[in-house]
Amino acid sequence: MNFKQIASYDNYMLANMTMGLMTENDIKCQLKDENIVTMDPLLNAAVGGIKLLVEEKDYDKALALMIEAENDYLKDIPCPSCKSLSLTVEEKTNAPADFWGKLKNQVLFGQTSTYKKGYRCANCKKYFSELPPSF
Repeated sequence: MNFKQIASYDNYMLANMTMGLMTENDIKCQLKDENIVTMDPLLNAAVGGIKLLVEEKDYDKALALMIEAENDYLKDIPCPSCKSLSLTVEEKTNAPADFWGKLKNQVLFGQTSTYKKGYRCANCKKYFSELPPSF
């Protein structure tokens, strides 16, 4: 059985909730480095967080399930600025093809490619680096 990383978390509760979603939908998965990060959160950056691994054959199904769950959750969260229910996900990956770009990312971030995720209100266009509270 071959597993592939689908997500990385710095919070064990969110990692376990996502793993529960996968197992409810008959997707074989496991968490890697959960104990290390839970016991010493300062090691999170060193090990790359808690990794959620899914079976390779279920990767596309699991990814679609995660996107659907996040979009369903976003429908109920109002924008803190304009109070409209129109938050959307913005994702950006910086994966340079040239040597110098990869080297810069490796030196600054410890990896050759970077990933950034945030949320933007479609109504007022404000950007949030973290999901606003739902209450």
